[in-house]
This record gives sequence, structure tokens and C-alpha cells, in this order.
Amino acid sequence: MYIFIYSLSLIKKILKLKLAPFTGFISVDCGLVDEPSYTDETTSIYYSSDVNFTDSGVSHSISPKYKASLERQFWNVRSFPVGTRHCYTLVSQGSGKKYLVRARFVYGSYDGKDSLPEFDIYLGEKWWGSVVFEDADSVVTKEIIYAASSDYVHVCLFNTGKGTPFISVLELRVLNSDAYLVNYVELLARFDVGLKDGEIVR
Repeated sequence: MYIFIYSLSLIKKILKLKLAPFTGFISVDCGLVDEPSYTDETTSIYYSSDVNFTDSGVSHSISPKYKASLERQFWNVRSFPVGTRHCYTLVSQGSGKKYLVRARFVYGSYDGKDSLPEFDIYLGEKWWGSVVFEDADSVVTKEIIYAASSDYVHVCLFNTGKGTPFISVLELRVLNSDAYLVNYVELLARFDVGLKDGEIVR
């Protein structure tokens, strides 16, 4: 069992955050340092920097050659070269509420090594999965529906000795509690069966 210890200063910073324009949405651009937040021009989703959600790691930009084919929220990453386990802390709307938690990753040779890492991701104490890349510009998405057991949702990256863990985007979406009968369900696949060409749903 893991015991989570978080600094009081980090908890205070989280509680002081203003609500995003989409109620119940938390969208984090991990590694963003040039500005505290921005609104995505395509989706109108408000993204904030991750400085208020974690107190460790190093910010990087991906290689410029990959940026043209990727959305803005993938241009930066936060990596965790020191230590084994590093967590993000997101404020929920109370225990028992159901959420969609989405973590997204693009390597983009942010470290200049052109060596694809592999690491694990946890939701609290529960192993969520392994993050494995096909190539440097592939987008890996981990998505799960989760009933919060406390006022906080903890998403953690775990170094398995196969490369430095990092993350590009972290998102939390509050759901209608009646929408799903189970408290924990992981996305296996998603198919587009009705969207128009170029239309994006988040």
C-alpha cells in the first residue's frame, strides 16, 4: 500500500485555483511555462499550467519538427528524471462523484535522445496501465471513468527502469453519476461513428 504525503503549500495552491470556463473541467497543459493558461482556439477548452498540481519534475518543449502536426497542448511535457514515483493532485467535487480522467503523452524527442521510454501510470494506489510508444510523434491516451473516494484525485507516474516518465496533458471531466452503473471502467477503444470530418470532441 502507498501512503500519499503532499505538501500543505501544494494543497493551498490547488484550492486557490479559479474555476475553468467549463464547469467540472480541469485541463492541464503539463510543462507549460511561457504563460499560466490559454484557451484552445479549436475546442475553446481552457488549459492551465501544471505548476499548481505537482511540486516536482522538469519542464521541456518537444522537438520543433513535431510541433506542426500536433495540437498546442502537446508542445510541452513535464518529465520526472529523479525518483521513482511522482503524482499530480487534482481537486474533485467530492467523494462519490464520477469522473473521466484522461492522461495523454507525446514523446516528441523532448530530451533530444530519440529513445522511446516506457513507464507505468497509477490512479491513486491502483495500477492504471503501462505507457508505451510506437514512435516519437504518436499520441498515447489513457482514459478511465472513476468514482472519487476523496476530495482529491491523484494521478501518478512510476519509473520502471525503462526510461524517464513524463506527461503532456492531464484532464478531469465530471460526469453525471447516473451515466455509468459501475465505479471504475477503463477505455479500451473509441470509434468515430458520427462526427463530421475535422470535428473534435473532448
